[in-house]
Amino acid sequence: MEASGLKEDRKKVFKRAFFMAGGTLTSRVLGLFRDMALAALFDRTITDAWSAAFRLPNLFRRLFGEGALSVSFIPVFIESQALDTSGTRARNLLNAIYTLLLITLGAFTLWGLGSMESLLKILLADNYLLDLEKWNLTVRMARIMFGFVFFVCSYAYFMAILNALGSFAWPALAPALLNISMLVFTFLPPEWFPQMGDGLAWGVLVGGVLQATLLWWVLRERGYLPRLTGNIWSRDVQQVLKNMLPGLLGAGLLQLATLVNLHFASGLGEGALSYVYWADRLLELPLSLVAVSIGAALLPTLSDLAQRNNRAQFQSVLQEHFLMNLFLAWPAAVGLYFLAQPIVEVLFYRGHFSLNDVLATADVLKVYAGSLLMVSSVRVLIPSYYAVKNTWIPAGTSLVGLALHIVMAPLWIRSYGLRGLVLSGLVASAVQLVLVLLLMNRYAIAMNVQKMAKEFSKILLAGLLMAIAALSMGEWVTSAESSLIKTLLLALIIGVCVLVYAFAALKLKIEQAGFLLDYLKRKKKT
Repeated sequence: MEASGLKEDRKKVFKRAFFMAGGTLTSRVLGLFRDMALAALFDRTITDAWSAAFRLPNLFRRLFGEGALSVSFIPVFIESQALDTSGTRARNLLNAIYTLLLITLGAFTLWGLGSMESLLKILLADNYLLDLEKWNLTVRMARIMFGFVFFVCSYAYFMAILNALGSFAWPALAPALLNISMLVFTFLPPEWFPQMGDGLAWGVLVGGVLQATLLWWVLRERGYLPRLTGNIWSRDVQQVLKNMLPGLLGAGLLQLATLVNLHFASGLGEGALSYVYWADRLLELPLSLVAVSIGAALLPTLSDLAQRNNRAQFQSVLQEHFLMNLFLAWPAAVGLYFLAQPIVEVLFYRGHFSLNDVLATADVLKVYAGSLLMVSSVRVLIPSYYAVKNTWIPAGTSLVGLALHIVMAPLWIRSYGLRGLVLSGLVASAVQLVLVLLLMNRYAIAMNVQKMAKEFSKILLAGLLMAIAALSMGEWVTSAESSLIKTLLLALIIGVCVLVYAFAALKLKIEQAGFLLDYLKRKKKT
């Protein structure tokens, strides 16, 4: 009976993750086209200014859209549904949190708009401010974009409600509207706007409105649209806020690392901010498809199992999906490392994006490839703590990682420049992962280390075989002269690498490979 339940929970989580990954893939591909256009159509002064200005609203997108709001709200919402089958308690919670959110967001957005120049002076290095053209453009863009915070946080709350109700497709697809808006505004004639670069900022704001509006409509159709209420204080609301404080601290500290990178990179000369931005965007593609999708899909199931005190199944579900993350993230990391320069060349080497830009971005991407395993593993494990209502361990481990990064970054920058900055982030992520794993035995649910080691060794071997294939063929792309030939060769190499990894995984009898193959066969039949 327990094995049957585990199988159903596994299918449920994977189905949710599959829907999220599908929607996320659509959004990320559109975002990739947008980034390609940004690199080709604008010089590094404008792309640096846009990257710096976008960092603040994007931080709130990551903080709320991928973190604290969902993990704090979903366990309490599921518990309120279980304890009151009439649904009154759950709806009161929906309305109260929504009212508090609107009040807080409205006040914060107005404050941010008025304080933008002071905020950016704190975040950016002193020598960045000396370039008056870039500085004034950064402030102007940031003011236009900051209204995005209001709409992206509203979207995040709507997404949390839908996820708690078992709906994952629409929330995953909604960010595609953001990228469509940004892509459209990127191509609009510059003379339509008072200043060069304004269109890039307006694309962010309009996109935020569109994605929040879509989920507002979905919730209205399902009859779960939250409403304003005067009754904003209850035991459930207190529990959400209690969970959210350390959750915001933990997720916020994780995202504050991006502000640390912003500060240090802004002092490393023209283009540094842009190189970090583009490498980060390439990292986000596999990270969002795998870790964020699995983590978001996993939380409602783990919360339900924790509510029912089913520890054995909780452990099994967590372990299965941690291994699934490793199985998918490891080849992505290998590919990003060994094919960094070919990928950057094919995607960005045109227009204003020079060969020096290619080499600098690829150098950052190689380090980020190592970070992929660390960050993705943390994002899949953290929901286990939130599901058992332990929100301080994620906050504490994030604090240690951030403090370490702040101390190491300036030291390593002196020796290695921009590469030293991202290497510091890699080490900090690795330390956080080790702490999260070590503390699971005491504060969450322990995993079967022996089984994990056995499966991971097989996953590692399959990835190393793929690495040999990538290393032996990567130079084909960089030595080709035609852009079309480069693109076709890269597609061929990626296809070969996927086949090598899949073949090795099946031959080594990696359980995750068998599960995915069976799932795809069932999908084909239906």
